[in-house]
Amino acid sequence: MLPFFILLYHNILMNDQQLVAVIMSGLLILLIWGRWRYDGVVLVTLAIMVLLGLIEPREAFSGFSHPAVITVALVLLISKGLEKSGFINQIGEFLSSKIEKEFQFMIIIMFTAAFLSSFMNNIGAMAMLLPITIGIAQKMDWNPSKFLMPLAFASILGGMNTKIGTPPNIIISEFREEISGVGFDFFHFSFVGFPVSFIGIIFIAFLGWRLVRVRKKTGENKPLIDLQEYLIEMIVSSDSPWIGKRFHALNRDFGNEIILMGIVSEEGTVRKPHAMETLNEGDILVLKASPESVADIQSKYYFNLDSDIESPKGEELGVIEAMIGPRSRLIGRRFNYFKRMAGNQLSLLGLWRRGSKFRTRLAKEIFRSGDVLLLSGKQAEGDIAEKLELLDLLPLWQRDLDVIRDTSRVQIALILFAICIVLVATNILNIIVAFLLCVLAFTSTRLLRGHGIYRHIDWPVVILLGAMIPIGGTLVTTGITEEIAGLIVASFLDIHVGWTLAMILIITMFISDLINNAATAVIMAPLSISIANTMSLPVEPFLMSVAIGASCAFLSPIGHQCNTLVMGPGNYKFGDYWRLGLPLEIIITAVAVPAILLAWF
Repeated sequence: MLPFFILLYHNILMNDQQLVAVIMSGLLILLIWGRWRYDGVVLVTLAIMVLLGLIEPREAFSGFSHPAVITVALVLLISKGLEKSGFINQIGEFLSSKIEKEFQFMIIIMFTAAFLSSFMNNIGAMAMLLPITIGIAQKMDWNPSKFLMPLAFASILGGMNTKIGTPPNIIISEFREEISGVGFDFFHFSFVGFPVSFIGIIFIAFLGWRLVRVRKKTGENKPLIDLQEYLIEMIVSSDSPWIGKRFHALNRDFGNEIILMGIVSEEGTVRKPHAMETLNEGDILVLKASPESVADIQSKYYFNLDSDIESPKGEELGVIEAMIGPRSRLIGRRFNYFKRMAGNQLSLLGLWRRGSKFRTRLAKEIFRSGDVLLLSGKQAEGDIAEKLELLDLLPLWQRDLDVIRDTSRVQIALILFAICIVLVATNILNIIVAFLLCVLAFTSTRLLRGHGIYRHIDWPVVILLGAMIPIGGTLVTTGITEEIAGLIVASFLDIHVGWTLAMILIITMFISDLINNAATAVIMAPLSISIANTMSLPVEPFLMSVAIGASCAFLSPIGHQCNTLVMGPGNYKFGDYWRLGLPLEIIITAVAVPAILLAWF
């Protein structure tokens, strides 16, 4: 009965165009709001459109067999294989030994990020370079906030250079293939992407970095991870000589090295103890201390680590500091989930978070992207690196973590990937076939392991693309793109085509700052094709405008995961991004439009 009433309401009150317009508007609002997962939102939207007869049931899941979706999944796997080869450690060691000045480091780290992002997923490249940037900045006593936003922006810029650098490029290439029978070649995007990324990086290095908000190192707004200030829970043991002594005496004995943040109440909340209050056996203290202080606290004060966190048994591995990545399973979950996933191999000792204010016990805190966990591990079972990878925890490079990559496989990984790129660039093999062979080669050399290979695919992005392709198709089948294209062409009829390209680029930039860049490309590509057809011009320059615009998410931390990843460690606020992002987008527009006209007309 429900489908009947829905169809009746649909046929009486709205035609197909109006209904699609309403649904797409609602979809954009929900994606911008961000209250629910974007993959869930688009799946619900897809179901509604099928129910209303706007999409044929047999076409509902056709997007999941689309070449763009398969290519994105394979690129993610190749990026993970390159990361696991260990070559990023060699880059870190080289930079650490050669870097002497801030400007030198700014230039090198941004061009390195752009180069890596050109040949692997830009989010993966960013995640690999983030620990290196943190480590070198702290080693040189520089404020890391000055480098992290430029690093994120350089990673995004580098993704514009090739067909595989970012999902929008892959999507745009497939749209061209549907129209003309031939997609963009591997380096076609470089005609516009290279000048845009090069000039953008030069602007940031010489002028733009001055626009980055760098906060003071004092107070709560510390610029980055202070590795001497983890929150650690410890229990007063029955043997402690401090039982019966007052908290003010304990604070005085701690000095400046250890800070008592509070005591866990019976309700499980953290409260500040009165100075004259005495310590009792079993009190759970919340301390701010360095990892090196834990052993001293245990031996001197007879305070033990929380017994709720069982120490793993086996050969000692040591202390590991790891950041929660943007795709981590831990985000939105508590310690119990961490304990279940980590098993007996990792223990949670402490937590760093920007601001470091907690109202509940550490075990009850909800993990967030950008949190840094202080872990201890023992290597009795399996590989610690596999556990960190399972949880998408990024070990901080500057510490001796004992999480060692097999560097002997670096050359093998790079040679296999280089062969794959040559085969694709010379059109000897289709990109899907070449990348599939590369993934199989990575698996045979154990750069990727069969039992964990599916974990490396960003499934929310894959589902988003698979669902958005038929949803975006309704804009074409209902004639919406043709009508909008007609209005745009009529408005820009008497002016140069460059202004039309600039308008498409700016609109795409704006949408990409609000929603996922892949969804932006799926929505804007059909419109740009309709505009090109209405103007009787080639579709390539219009699609290239969408490709560049979809990659330009520089105004907010929600537009791109690279921006989100540096927000916590860099101590940035939501409004900090536009200060550098807005002038950068203006420069990109000024460079991209002439480059498109020169390359594609």
